[in-house]
Amino acid sequence: MFSAARWRLALWFAGAFAVILVLIGGAVYFTTRAALYDQVDDDLAERSERLENILRQRAGGRIDSPFVGRLRLEEFRLAAGILGAGGYEAALMAPSVFVYTHNYVAAGLPEYAELAETAGDHATTMGATTEEGEDLRVRVKPVVGEAYIVVARSIEPEQQALNQLILVLAGGGILGLVLASGGGFMLSGRALRPIRRAMDAQRTFVADASHELRTPLALIRANAEIMKREGAGESAESVDDIIKETDHLNYLIGQMLTLARTDAGKAPFASEDVDLSSLVADVVREAQVLAREKAIALAYEGEGGLHVVGDGQRLREVLLILLDNAFKYSDEGGSVRVRLTADGSDVRLAVADNGHGIPAADLPHVFDRFYRVDKARSREMGGTGLGLAIARWITEEHGGTIRLESTAGEGTTVTVELPVVKA
Repeated sequence: MFSAARWRLALWFAGAFAVILVLIGGAVYFTTRAALYDQVDDDLAERSERLENILRQRAGGRIDSPFVGRLRLEEFRLAAGILGAGGYEAALMAPSVFVYTHNYVAAGLPEYAELAETAGDHATTMGATTEEGEDLRVRVKPVVGEAYIVVARSIEPEQQALNQLILVLAGGGILGLVLASGGGFMLSGRALRPIRRAMDAQRTFVADASHELRTPLALIRANAEIMKREGAGESAESVDDIIKETDHLNYLIGQMLTLARTDAGKAPFASEDVDLSSLVADVVREAQVLAREKAIALAYEGEGGLHVVGDGQRLREVLLILLDNAFKYSDEGGSVRVRLTADGSDVRLAVADNGHGIPAADLPHVFDRFYRVDKARSREMGGTGLGLAIARWITEEHGGTIRLESTAGEGTTVTVELPVVKA
């Protein structure tokens, strides 16, 4: 139990740490990406201004439509030389003018129609992708009429830097997550240590108390039986009550001791082939006596030859618990039906009654220890609230499942499923 809780705490801690790492890593990545792209955009804007100034000087101080119309390709390429090295491409575009640097067309940069639609009358920076899939940043600035100066550059160096950043963040995140998981496992162990000591002390106390209480209870019952045999007179009814409550308390102590041994892992199970068909039939036959005392019709329907691997005595205890509950919470004249069937790779044991049923609000708690739906009635009939908890423990130790379905006022069905032994 504590090992599973420790791992769950460690995994929760690691999960929370992973979310924090993702958020921080995402913030670092997108902040760095925005800063790099802003630097590229500022650089393109500056070089675009420089190119415009050079062209203005060649135009005699003012770029106008006649100048754009007579600008020669060689003259523009000479002016674009001020952009420097580093993969810059430039062009001057108008509806009937297109002068450009050597690799502008080969780079797959945007054409005039796309630039005019995006930029309009305002300078802007846009993204573009070449036919080879290379990403570019493009600065578009209107100069006169419908003419635009375009300056572009590949952002591959920035993308390489971002890819390296992703690798660093991923590697650091994985290392941090491993360290956080180890640290979380150690911290959860320390956090659970006091609880574990307290639980161990509680189990020891319950087990020791259960052992110690059995002896005085046995003496009380023995003395009460002696009083009854020798004649208790008017106290005979009180002596019967003493014997009855002693038996009830002894039964409760037995169940508490069983659960204490369970928690401590000191309740070994036999592992042998169990003929479940014969076991269930025997238990139902023995329970007919109790059913007749309450005028309850007990019916059994089962398939033969169904075997499981486990502890026959423990499985018998499960069925006795289920039948005891069905009898307790059924009125005289009611009925209890036991069915044993094969269901694929499982064997299914169902105990159904048409008794009082259980309210929907109580269903999630019926397997909790000491939980009783009707406390007054349960106490009156000797219920302890431990039976179903023990039945679930035994079932799960056999690799099976147990579930309860009930409707208030209509009855209850408890179904146990266990792995069947293939013939």
